[in-house]
Amino acid sequence: MESATIDPSAAATPMLSASGMQVGARGAVPALALDFVLCAGELQLIHSRHKERSSDIADVLLGLADAGSGIVRFLGRAWHELSRHEAFELRRAIARVQGRGNWMEGRSVMDNLLLPVRHHTILPEHALRSRASVLARQFGLPGLPLLLPSDCAPGDLERAACVRAFLGRPALLVLEHPMAFEDSDLLLPLMNAIQQMRRRGGSVIWFTEHGLHAMEASLTADRHCELVDAHLIDLKLNRR
Repeated sequence: MESATIDPSAAATPMLSASGMQVGARGAVPALALDFVLCAGELQLIHSRHKERSSDIADVLLGLADAGSGIVRFLGRAWHELSRHEAFELRRAIARVQGRGNWMEGRSVMDNLLLPVRHHTILPEHALRSRASVLARQFGLPGLPLLLPSDCAPGDLERAACVRAFLGRPALLVLEHPMAFEDSDLLLPLMNAIQQMRRRGGSVIWFTEHGLHAMEASLTADRHCELVDAHLIDLKLNRR
């Protein structure tokens, strides 16, 4: 998942775009139709009270679920036009932090961090571990966790999930409710990492159920939306 293979800042096309994208209904939550454009270096904040709904939207955006009659493109390439192998290769430039963690319980947290990147990098093992250790400290961990996920504190797993996401230097990052609490100590290092990513041309979509005042003050999101029933409502749009 090395972003060196893709230069999003030089791309003439948006990082991610959706036209007529459809997300099916989930229980009492109605179906959603969505159009949006995310360019290199941009951050889109989405206030969503439904974590499962956020995951549904992310699945469609990442080509893991059907977009209905709509089209979703990543770096100009439509997911539905790609073979399974082509889509897999393209997703190497994408990182995702899911609120439920998505951990392999039979492996240590350290292995969970390193395994996804090992097969997609030319870095030697010692350099990869060194980078992971630096990120772990930046996110408030004393080092790479050696425990199984089930033996780790929830807050440490939140930090570890962020380490895993940023370790591969992705072109696109999708955050799905990464913090259980609004006043989490994770907020500041996460915002710093996002700003560094945006400066190198990476883009971020952040789903959260928390208030966004503190985030907005430091992050200056390009778009701030709220998911209300079957609509994604623009609350704020910044143009830099």
